[in-house]
Amino acid sequence: MDQHGERGPAVLPSAAAPDPVPAGRRRRPRGPVLTLAALVVVLLAGAVLFLVLSLREDPIRFGGDYVVDPAGTLAEADRRLAGYVSDRNGVLAEDSRCWFERVDPESDDVQPTLLCGPVLFVDGDPARSWLRFPLTAAPTGGDVRLAVADLPVDPSPEQLADPGLLRRPDGGSPPDGSGGLQVPPPARAEPGFTAVGPFPGVTYTAPTGPSRLSGPAAAVTVTGLAAPDRIGSGDAARRPAEGERFLAVTYEIAAGEGRSATPPALTYQAEGAAPVAVPASVVAPGTTVEAVVSVPADAGAADLVAVDDGVEQRLSLLTGAPGEGNLQVLARENRQLGLDSSRQLPGTLSAPGRVSAEFDLTVTVSGGSLQWFAGPDGADRPSAPDRALLVVGTTLTVPGVQPGALPLELLSLRLDDGTVLRPVDLDDSADRVLIAFDVPADLTSADLVVSGSVTTDGVTVDLGAGRLTFPVTLPAG
Repeated sequence: MDQHGERGPAVLPSAAAPDPVPAGRRRRPRGPVLTLAALVVVLLAGAVLFLVLSLREDPIRFGGDYVVDPAGTLAEADRRLAGYVSDRNGVLAEDSRCWFERVDPESDDVQPTLLCGPVLFVDGDPARSWLRFPLTAAPTGGDVRLAVADLPVDPSPEQLADPGLLRRPDGGSPPDGSGGLQVPPPARAEPGFTAVGPFPGVTYTAPTGPSRLSGPAAAVTVTGLAAPDRIGSGDAARRPAEGERFLAVTYEIAAGEGRSATPPALTYQAEGAAPVAVPASVVAPGTTVEAVVSVPADAGAADLVAVDDGVEQRLSLLTGAPGEGNLQVLARENRQLGLDSSRQLPGTLSAPGRVSAEFDLTVTVSGGSLQWFAGPDGADRPSAPDRALLVVGTTLTVPGVQPGALPLELLSLRLDDGTVLRPVDLDDSADRVLIAFDVPADLTSADLVVSGSVTTDGVTVDLGAGRLTFPVTLPAG
């Protein structure tokens, strides 16, 4: 009612003003927004559960436990398989893999090994091309994680018994058989490769000619030669390096001339290549060595070289033949004369102021030998490597006189080709004579002739027309 006593128009009460919101804070959403958020959480949880359940619909189990990340285990196994096969010079197929193997067709459980293949190694069998790699399990959150070993259970591949038991999380089937693999060739050897045998499967041929050398300490004889395309078997097999070829040899080491106790140094030397030392451990009398050496394919010569107390000699690794500079007489087995003969002929002895007299003189030849290290101290040598000193023992007996040396001037050696050789005295002493002839090292026959006249210490021995002939024979070789 106003001042005039009249009632004014009615006024409705206004809505209460909201409480002010503190700065930096917002009110939580309510109502339909909260309901939507809860629904999203439920749906996500359901999706995760569905995914987990779907992944475990076809699980891989190990001893009944679910295997975590089986694909990761196989990926690691595939890498190890590739490295292992490469290290052994093997080959893999394009689709070679590692596979879990069920314990039986109805089970999710797998064996404690992976089957990996197909693979083939040198000298392998295409019907056996699978390797087994061991698995170990480690618990993780109620499940297990599998780790694969570095090496297979057995280095020899096996036959795949039941391909239907193999499985991978990514599906697929293993290759048929060996996956089209071919057995790989052996690895190539390093250039200049050499090795000591034995080498099973290598067939040797005996040299067709002389194949022996001898030196101050040792003698070496080549007994077999070969040129194999490869040596060894399996992972240890080797073939020559590119541009090279293998030469195989067998040789025997025996005692030499007995003039040194120091073993010789042996090497293999091919034309155009550096020498390769033979291990000192095999260089000893009584040893038989089987070796292979890789040489340039176009090498025209390859030798076994022996350096013995400063004397260098060679035997060919191609033919076994001794080198041209070898001491050829030392290569002979037959160097001793089997001659032991005494014969008589008339002769005249005279001296100034004395009466000449005729006597039946006796000449004795008591053996001899072909030598390289000749003379009382072994210091005398033939004139060339293809020569020898034929040293003979002779005596002259005059009735009533002590036997003595036959004067050199009464001796000569007639070779089969008619060549006449005169002797030399290898002993410088005044009271001794060591008779020798410089002859071909391959001498097998000649005639030792006693004839002529000589004056020694004022006494003349004259055989007149008389002549004695002693056949000299030695077996060849």
